[in-house]
This record gives sequence, structure tokens and C-alpha cells, in this order.
Amino acid sequence: MRATAAARRLDIRRTVLRNGMAVIGLENHAHASVVVRLCLRAAPVLDPAERAGLAALTASGLLRGTTTRSFATINETVDAAGLSLYAGAGRHTTSVSARCLAEDFALATELMADVVRNPIFPEEEIAQLRGQVLTGLKQADDNPAAVADRYFRELSYPAGHPYRLRTHGYQETVATLTRDDLAAFHTQWYGPHGAFCVVVGDVAFDQAVRQLDAVLGDWQSGTPVHLEVPDAPPPAPVEREYVLPGKTQSDLVLGRPSIRRTDPAYYALRMANLILGRLGMFGRLGESVRETRGLAYGVHSELEASLGPGPWCIRAGVNPTNVDAALAAIKGELARLRQEGITEDELQRGQRYSTGSLALHLETNDGIAGALQEIELFGLGLDYLDRYPQIIAGLTKQQVDEAAARLLPAFEETVRVIAGPARA
Repeated sequence: MRATAAARRLDIRRTVLRNGMAVIGLENHAHASVVVRLCLRAAPVLDPAERAGLAALTASGLLRGTTTRSFATINETVDAAGLSLYAGAGRHTTSVSARCLAEDFALATELMADVVRNPIFPEEEIAQLRGQVLTGLKQADDNPAAVADRYFRELSYPAGHPYRLRTHGYQETVATLTRDDLAAFHTQWYGPHGAFCVVVGDVAFDQAVRQLDAVLGDWQSGTPVHLEVPDAPPPAPVEREYVLPGKTQSDLVLGRPSIRRTDPAYYALRMANLILGRLGMFGRLGESVRETRGLAYGVHSELEASLGPGPWCIRAGVNPTNVDAALAAIKGELARLRQEGITEDELQRGQRYSTGSLALHLETNDGIAGALQEIELFGLGLDYLDRYPQIIAGLTKQQVDEAAARLLPAFEETVRVIAGPARA
């Protein structure tokens, strides 16, 4: 194993196991528990369109039985120790996570290693799991917010782009997936290449590394993932409406692909988005569209900058009779931000919120683990949490105004999707 490095003030440490898997961690002896997450690159960004949902179903199937433990045995072991064990897929990573007391750390990591290295995907268990996923997808296809999000992505990203697809797939794709498909995906993509483990809590870092090396250090399998998420060309501006009979609310999504997490303008654009639709009662949008005009049940904006150009969008739930008025009000607020920028008071409030919310986030082991996962995934550096307050304090009104004017689209340049009941 290579020598570890330590951050300047928060003693975040990082090392690499025998097989090249990174371990990043922070000792926190104020809480008598440990959070450990194994993050793998075998994720939905690898799914072909005709098999959308394969990576997510494979992740969920990991806990359904291994070569040495049945599904029931796994559950009994977890319950007896009072620990938690979870497996699931985000867009870029599949995570196997455990939360336990310090004395159960060895058991937790043994279970994690077993389910990730030796799953057998029992036919009966996978059939049941697939049925559960299909039920959820059927419900999503009858949910205006989910339908609006689906078609927003399909209209915003070209065919073949990994951000076009639902991470959990579609009824027509998941229905065709077999346990052999899951086993083949696992054989091809699960391995230590690009993987990393996050450990936070009441365990010495060196001890945690030794234990992880014991259960994972000899793991050599899978194909290295060298996926570069491509840029997304600006989509054709369009407005589409999808009718869902029997619904009483319309859901709106408007936006387009935005920037990567590593873009130099990320922090300025995030601040602009915070002021537009996140700060306080959901920023200017919440104050104007919801509170003052009463045109929406809820409205907010999102910036999903990631390894690729994630979407920036505004979401709202409205009375069907208010759709056009809500869109007009959103258009006005978006234009005002792009043309007039923010105020110094808004910037200061946004800066206080950004630094304060991080401090609160770091008060729990789960929160710290999430921050360390982001640090490793995006290569932010072990001193990132120490540098973050200065990054935010250094933002200027000019930087935020420039990012808003350049990177937020005009209303007429957006993809706009409305899902809900038929309107007269």
C-alpha cells in the first residue's frame, strides 16, 4: 500500500490498497459509530438505451444472496448486529454502504465485500425485485412530475447520451432483464478499477485500511471503466405537453444541459441558481411565483453539474389553469436575473447560507461521508473542506452576474415540458 496523505486542518486521509482501490476517510471519535461506503464505477451511465435500468437492478440485486450467504442469512446477520447495509446506484456510481458500531466494523466490511464480489442473483429473488421495480416505474409513468422529468431529459439530450436515460430504466426495458443479464453486467464491470471506499467515524484510519485491504485488497476483476461523459449540444428549444387523465395538478420542467462540476464558473453559477430558486423560501422564484402571485404550489431551480454537463432546470407544480401564467412569471424572473444580476445583499445571504449549510452537513458521519465521496469523485483535493469557505467568500457580484448572463438560458432557449390533466 502507498503512503497516506493528510489534509491541513480536517485530518482527512487517503491511501491506496494493493489493487489500486482508493480509501479516503476521517476519524470522528465523537460518535460511537462508523459509516463506510464502497463506490464503484459500474453505474447507469454504462447502460445502453435498450437495457436502461440494468446497472440499478444489478446494484439492488447484490444483497439478494451470495455464494456463501442467502438473502435470509444476510438479513439475519445485519439484524443481529444492529447494523445497516444498503446497495444502490446513482447515475455515476454504484454504492454499497454500511453503518455500524465500531466493534462491528470488521463484520460490516466482510458483508460488503461478500455482496459486491460474490453475488449469485437468485432467479426467484431477482424476479421479485424486478416486479417491485416495475411497479415503481408504472407509478412513475402516472406521476406528472416524473413524466415531465422523463421527457425533459429526452428532449434535452441526444440519443446515446447517458444523461438522457432514467437511471432505473423504463417498464419496457426492465421487463426484459434477466438474472443472467445482471450476472453478466457484474462480471464485466464490477471491480476495483476507479473504485474507492469512504470511511468516517469511530475507527482508526490505519485500522480501517488494514481491514479493507484484508477483504478487498486482493480483488482483481471487471473491465476498467474509461467512460468520458460527452458534451451535450444545445437542444432545440421546444415546448411539449403530455396529458395524464385524472390528474389535478400540472408539473412543469424547463431548462437545458448546463456545465460540468469542474467548470471554473461552477461556484458562481451555483450562487446565481441559489438566489434564483433555492435560498430561503426557494429564492426569487418562490417569492414571486408562489408567495406573491400564488401561481404555484411549489417552485424551485436546480443545477445538476456533475462529471458531465448535467441539466439546469426550473421545476414547478401548478394548478392547470395557472400553467401559462406561471410560465410567464418564471420567464420574467429568469430574464431579470440574466439582465440585472443579483444584489450585494443577496450575495451575502447566499454566502452565509452556503458556508453555514456545509457546517451543519458535517455534523454527522453520513454528512461527512457524502462530502468525502464528492471530494474523491470530482478530484477536489483533501483540503477542499478547509478551502470551501474561502471559495464562497471570494465570489463577487460581478462573477455571479456574468455566470447568470452567460450560462443561464433565456426562456426562449429552453426545453419546456408540461405534464398533467388536459387543459381547455
